[in-house]
Amino acid sequence: MRKIIIVTVVVLGVIAAGLGVYFAWKKTKAILTPPGINEQPAISDQQSAVTGGQAGQAAQKLKVISDQPVFDYWIFDNKVFYLSQQGKISELKGNKSEVVSAEPILDLQVIKSSANGKRTLIKSGDAISPKFTIFNSEAKIFEIPPENIAAAAFSPDAKKIAYWEKNSGNLVVKDLADAKSKTTKIMTIFQKDFDLEWILPEKIVLAPKPSAFYRASAWVIDVKNKTLNVLGTGAEGLIIKWSASGKTGIQFSSRRGGRENRLNLINEQGMILADLDFITLPEKCLIADPQIYCAMPQNIPPKAVLPDDYFKRAIHFRDILYQIDVSQNSFSEILAGAEPALDVINLKLAGGKLFFINRYDSNLYQLEL
Repeated sequence: MRKIIIVTVVVLGVIAAGLGVYFAWKKTKAILTPPGINEQPAISDQQSAVTGGQAGQAAQKLKVISDQPVFDYWIFDNKVFYLSQQGKISELKGNKSEVVSAEPILDLQVIKSSANGKRTLIKSGDAISPKFTIFNSEAKIFEIPPENIAAAAFSPDAKKIAYWEKNSGNLVVKDLADAKSKTTKIMTIFQKDFDLEWILPEKIVLAPKPSAFYRASAWVIDVKNKTLNVLGTGAEGLIIKWSASGKTGIQFSSRRGGRENRLNLINEQGMILADLDFITLPEKCLIADPQIYCAMPQNIPPKAVLPDDYFKRAIHFRDILYQIDVSQNSFSEILAGAEPALDVINLKLAGGKLFFINRYDSNLYQLEL
């Protein structure tokens, strides 16, 4: 297998935030690359459990754990919850699912969980006048969200919520523990097609809607000082997937109408820590310091426009799962050639198990590491 280099762009002695390792610019380290487009993936003895007809062993390492196609899922305190495509919330208990919400939520759009999974914001209804619902996974109850929400995000500890007021353009913060508490105004921004990501206690990121057809920038709001600054530089197709710590992110960008793509590791200021010499989408990766788990397509169609075609479901991938150990600068293949085919999104790690949704069948999978 050919080798790739992680090209560092920070000077010697700068510690990669959140990863605790040095990316030396004077002496780079080689790591293994995924197989090329026309190469057959090499399968180790450990990975052979999910290939070669060894169905019994494969079932122990990789298995479907949802009893139906899911819309999305989250994990709180090592407990797995999922929202079915019919709008009901279930908790996985062993090999069974227990429904914890009586009434379905119709016309699901998107969900967003806090970093610890305690609270989940569910957006539903029509695109013009969406409805928002908060589910408390600890108490297993629904909570009444603030009114007039345009976009929202939970604080890292899930105790507060930041949201845009739809009509005023005010970005405000409210304490969820005290229903009678007043909101605190941060600033007024009349935004369009931006989402909120509360990555650190005092930092909220304004994330643009990604498309290869226009250039956009992410912005960071300092909650304490009430300031707004650009995060890094603008790019087409910009997507950033943050670690749970909020100190490190995987950033995707594209050029030439989505046909030339780039993947970087960045810190909370938007500084590029490393250029990653492989291509996948941030939705297919998980930063679990110091490891990074990524599902990488074996083949990306040459005319594919990323990320647009993927989000429109115009294309599917057949992925191989890799673990990147940043402290060792190593690349390890952990799952290849699985059947059924896997198009992996929304990776999460809990209890020594890797969870993800397969876009081919929309089921929730579990892989023992």
